[in-house]
Amino acid sequence: MRNSLYIGALIILLGCGHPEKADNATPQVSPAVTRSPENPQRTPTSAPEENRKRSYNDRLLETYLDSIGDLSPVRWMKNAAFTTDSVFRNRTPWDKTIRAKDFALLKNGCKTGMLDIALAKRIFGDIAGDSAYLEQGALPLQFIPFDTRESNFHEFAICPLGDGGWDCDVFFFSGNRIVAKHHIYHRYGLQVDHYKDRDGKTVIYYKENYRSGSGIWWFNYCFYKYDGGKLIPVLNELAEANQQFPWGARIFTLKSTVQKTNPLTLKMVYSQAFSDGPESPVFIHDSTLVRYTWHEESKTFRGVYEKSKITKPQILTYYLEDTEHLFIHTHHDMLKRFLQTDTMRTRTLDYLDLIKIHSDE
Repeated sequence: MRNSLYIGALIILLGCGHPEKADNATPQVSPAVTRSPENPQRTPTSAPEENRKRSYNDRLLETYLDSIGDLSPVRWMKNAAFTTDSVFRNRTPWDKTIRAKDFALLKNGCKTGMLDIALAKRIFGDIAGDSAYLEQGALPLQFIPFDTRESNFHEFAICPLGDGGWDCDVFFFSGNRIVAKHHIYHRYGLQVDHYKDRDGKTVIYYKENYRSGSGIWWFNYCFYKYDGGKLIPVLNELAEANQQFPWGARIFTLKSTVQKTNPLTLKMVYSQAFSDGPESPVFIHDSTLVRYTWHEESKTFRGVYEKSKITKPQILTYYLEDTEHLFIHTHHDMLKRFLQTDTMRTRTLDYLDLIKIHSDE
């Protein structure tokens, strides 16, 4: 919501010319650089001219920076993660046993890629859009096996109607039982991956889209595990985030890729800049590996962030939410250093001024 306010303020600026404090991992800070369409390589850029009118003086803004650095980040972290955590943890659990005759027909449908409409309704209930297939009498389906041999039908998923749109329903099976139904906003095509964890249990994961548009997108990895006849949520982590000028107070990108599964390890490549122009200098350009270990008591994967160059609070600053206070808190030391440099002082003060304007509203 507040991003629209930041956009308006950015246009005006450009026209005018208590719980424990989170760890502050030190990011790799790039020198002030910019990119040009003709030359994708980074080239030095000069400091902006002192021609912007601020609402607050320098001393007050520096005090504001320190005050945010001293506060607890917990509330900002919860606010940033609220939407993704709600979706991730509130998938629909099912416990429906398919009778033997219908299950045999279902397995045959998985092999042919088509399923009788009456059978589909008995198994899955009403399916949006099935009326378009009434004349054919059958529905297409996407079969996603998790077993070494597809013919085992021990653990698998089915997407009735396939993934032709931006979202779809996916039903997860354990034998002839449906154990979960996930409505997945995949945006560009459904892809459900899987692997066997060290305990021999199957972990499945896919990307959920939370926002997409011109110059912005946001996907999270959703990891679930077959455990005790259920499919339980075990890890929700940022997969891709992108915000370009002028859609927020910062320009940033982050992309995660699964490097290996035992132990689960993600590689994150990320960058940050202030959104004071379409070619703002990039001040963070880095990558790191994050390893996740299984925690049996909570039945979740936990990131070993202390051995990475990025912390969980810092990852949350790449969410397309109102995360500016969290960014200031987690990058406090870096911003303090910027205030001591000729190339970044003005940009940093302009950024702090913009955030304080809206925090005071």
